[in-house]
Amino acid sequence: MFVLMVAVLPPLLSDQPPEVPRRAGLGDRFHYFRGLSGRRYLFSSVPADELGDFHSAVVILARRAPGGRLAAHSVAMLDATGRPVGGDRFRLRAISSDTIVLVHLLSSTEGDRRDLVADLAPSPMAALAA
Repeated sequence: MFVLMVAVLPPLLSDQPPEVPRRAGLGDRFHYFRGLSGRRYLFSSVPADELGDFHSAVVILARRAPGGRLAAHSVAMLDATGRPVGGDRFRLRAISSDTIVLVHLLSSTEGDRRDLVADLAPSPMAALAA
């Protein structure tokens, strides 16, 4: 008899968009995502065809979930040339029309960006050990 254990991880859902930008007429352009540490990280939505203009940033690919929150399905760090180097590797051409692209530009060092990706996308083994 074999017993298969599967860890089901909850989706990474966004917090409510910041109130001040919403009141300023910016809609839901800005979103917070909370990491395993409890820290909140601010992301800005950008058009998918402009993602190539961003370098040294963290990017999340998400879809709208029931209730209006965003459900992230991919997170990666972009290097100085704009290529994904950490977290989930994804191809820019594979972004579907219902995907929302978000970038985080506030982490100024590569180490900070690496820590942010690790906080948002902990390894499945870390979740099993928790």
